[in-house]
Amino acid sequence: MLSSPLYTGLHLFLDALTIEPTIRFWHYDAGGTLLETNSPHHVLHSVFSHTGCLAQMLAYSEAHSAPLILSARMGLVWCAVFQSAPDGARHSFVLGPIFHSDSSTDTIADVIRGHEMEYSTRQLISDALRDVAVVPSATFFHICLMLHYFATGEKLQRSDLTFLSTVEPDRRARPDTLHNRNRVWQAERALLQMVRDGDVNYRSAMERASQLSSGVGVTAANPVLAAIVSSATFTGLCSRAAIDGGLTPDEAYTVGDGYVQRLLACETVSDVRNTNHEMYEEFIARVHRLRVNPDYSAQTQACIDYVETHLEDDLDTALIARHFGYARHYLSRRFKAETGTNLSDYIRYARIERAKKLLVGSELSVREIAELLRFSSSSHFSDRFRAVTGMLPLAYRRRERS
Repeated sequence: MLSSPLYTGLHLFLDALTIEPTIRFWHYDAGGTLLETNSPHHVLHSVFSHTGCLAQMLAYSEAHSAPLILSARMGLVWCAVFQSAPDGARHSFVLGPIFHSDSSTDTIADVIRGHEMEYSTRQLISDALRDVAVVPSATFFHICLMLHYFATGEKLQRSDLTFLSTVEPDRRARPDTLHNRNRVWQAERALLQMVRDGDVNYRSAMERASQLSSGVGVTAANPVLAAIVSSATFTGLCSRAAIDGGLTPDEAYTVGDGYVQRLLACETVSDVRNTNHEMYEEFIARVHRLRVNPDYSAQTQACIDYVETHLEDDLDTALIARHFGYARHYLSRRFKAETGTNLSDYIRYARIERAKKLLVGSELSVREIAELLRFSSSSHFSDRFRAVTGMLPLAYRRRERS
């Protein structure tokens, strides 16, 4: 058994989490043997293995050390952190599975029916999934980063997380295919709108989109080829969205063609995903630079960029002033003089703009969006949203999706 600060203190770390039901942990050796778990539902180890997540985790751990977020059908999500044993072998510590949103009994039963298994096994899995914790994505990713720090002493940002999703072949045609594709379309539309807007606060949307779909559905025996075709298609869409955002066609297509050439040279699915993410980030950055107001000072623009990339964190004028080394009153006066808006009002406005994208491009509930964007309550969020848009959040979602 591995002896380490992570292993000996893991129970204390988990006990400190005020989440019910408890998030379960699993300890695997370098060969994928389960050494320990606090879960009473050992069938979830079989689910982790059957979905391909265990094999993906082991392959990833051979060459990488950053925390890994794994997702599979049914909306199940795990996080894995890694630590080397004295003999150099890499051990894996897994938290999960969790759901990011409530999964109904009917949804769970419908997915399980899509797999060939004995009734007793199906019942065990169904019972286990009803005991799985529901944790918002932002909270779960933060927990994963804390666990990595506990394991390695290394402080990372959410952008350092790696995301992998497994795609299981459908056992049969599913009645909710149209609904799922509508959800993917909504997420894709939100991603492309962020390119048009040069919205630097895009990472959460990418994470949620990756949990809905691995990309354009392509039937191919070679998964790398399928990933390349999917990403090349998305690159073309991003090129057109960037043109809508102000890039010249020559610049947009030149950038897009360069990334397609890089995609064609990829040898692994991970390489394809990394290239795809880099492409998306570059288009966002290029459009964002076009939209920088030339009348703003570099300090004010940096302040705006900081707000837009930290909307899911605690934000106030004093905190931002400390970050940039300014006196709070100086920053407030300068921001108001250049923009005509109080910094605190701009933070609220930016959060409402972010909420609009989440309402259209995600399946998060109003309560989850309010929590994610640091509103004190769902009712407070709804009141603020109506004050800006003239509509309640759900009415806005229905209108924009119709």
